[in-house]
Amino acid sequence: MTPYISALLYRYPCVIVPGFGAFITEIQSSFYDAEKQLFFPPQKRISFNRNIVNNDGLLANHIATQEQLSYEEAVMRIQTMVVDWNNTLTSFDTLDLESIGVFSYNEEKSLQFEPIQNQNYLATSFGLSPMEVQAIQREEAATTAVIPLETVATKRNRTATFFKYASVVVLTLGVGSVLVQNGYTAYVNDQTLSIENKVQSQVQNKIQQATFIIEPTMDAIALPVKEETTVVAPPYHLVAAAFRSEENAAIEVELLKKKGFEDASFLGRTKYGMYPVVYGSFTTHEEAKKALREIHRTTNKEAWIFIK
Repeated sequence: MTPYISALLYRYPCVIVPGFGAFITEIQSSFYDAEKQLFFPPQKRISFNRNIVNNDGLLANHIATQEQLSYEEAVMRIQTMVVDWNNTLTSFDTLDLESIGVFSYNEEKSLQFEPIQNQNYLATSFGLSPMEVQAIQREEAATTAVIPLETVATKRNRTATFFKYASVVVLTLGVGSVLVQNGYTAYVNDQTLSIENKVQSQVQNKIQQATFIIEPTMDAIALPVKEETTVVAPPYHLVAAAFRSEENAAIEVELLKKKGFEDASFLGRTKYGMYPVVYGSFTTHEEAKKALREIHRTTNKEAWIFIK
């Protein structure tokens, strides 16, 4: 079962195991570990949330597709797996999920999750491994040279002569560039002013041509305005199944209506690409729980409440 969870972690930011919890991924930028002297590529970090346990249909549909099972059979297989996981934790205080991480209980009997370190679920970093780097050591070599005084004096004279002529050249070029720049700026300003005057003239002509006066030909009649009321959709939905295809969801709705569930419908596509099919929708949580108990008793023990 863990290979299916691993496959979904590459594609989705959250994979829920109904009745157990949710694996959540977060993209981390590349970083440098000074202690290990390693550069790590960008990666997805995995965390675990024990409180997210409602079935969103993602894992069950993936298992059903891969193993050619019905959705209900896939849900039952997940439930069996969760029971085995809980029994393992109870017996050994630890649960090792290959390529995902290790669960264990701390001294306060709280469930802890330690993700595996050598598994990167970021598809764009596939094949990239940590790169070892070492600091560059530079040694400064100090050398002392003895130069004859006559040679130094000769070089100083040559250098002074060179800078004297170079200063004259630089000053001449600077004055010339300032004059050229000022002349070009004056030319641009003249052209800009001329264009602006032409545009303003054309705009005024257009305004004069388009100006007219509207006089009322009859008294104004006040018409009543119908007040619009905002319809708020019920937030609690009793889910029967979830489908990746909108056509299959519509077929399931028709089957439920033939069984007597007149309020059956399907919701819009979720962020996981599923279309939930619902027995009905309710405005309060109490109404939804009451209907869920009745559905569990008479029709479908795998039904669940979806809050939207």
